[in-house]
Amino acid sequence: MNAIPEQPVPIPIPNNWGAIYTAVNAWRGECMHHFSTVELAVTRTLLALDAAKPDDTAIQLRHLIGQRFEDLAKAIGPDGPFAHEGRGAAGYLAHFRERQEAFRARLCHGNISVSVDSSGHWVLVLRTLSIRGRQAETGLDVIEQSAAERHLQELKTDGRKLTAALGKLREAAAARQATT
Repeated sequence: MNAIPEQPVPIPIPNNWGAIYTAVNAWRGECMHHFSTVELAVTRTLLALDAAKPDDTAIQLRHLIGQRFEDLAKAIGPDGPFAHEGRGAAGYLAHFRERQEAFRARLCHGNISVSVDSSGHWVLVLRTLSIRGRQAETGLDVIEQSAAERHLQELKTDGRKLTAALGKLREAAAARQATT
């Protein structure tokens, strides 16, 4: 009989759940801060474009942030009234939406559970429930602490690039408004 197990036996690590939840919520809060910064820049840009639009043009100013992303993409897209001024920002907007928009929805609207792996690092479990085509659609994301930290850095970088490009777009819109 072999008294040494073939698989390592995990040794329980005492966890300070208060500190773990604080760390998870701090990460989640920092992500939401960066999303809010981008959302503010998008809204300010839409308002600036609306103020500078040609008389025969309509810039939509809808309520929900997903709609505002759509409205901005349309206004600076190839057929939009600000295609010329927005060509630099359009790429950053598309990139941000592709990489971050679904993550924002899951992070902001998902129900979370927290666990700890055998090395003492937190693991976030996000459960979502949405309705698509009148059918319930469930989602489950598992985010390990190291991946969460990498994702936060990507969010910061993507957000900074987009907000800077939108600032330049607002300046171009203001210059256009001043000449009309």
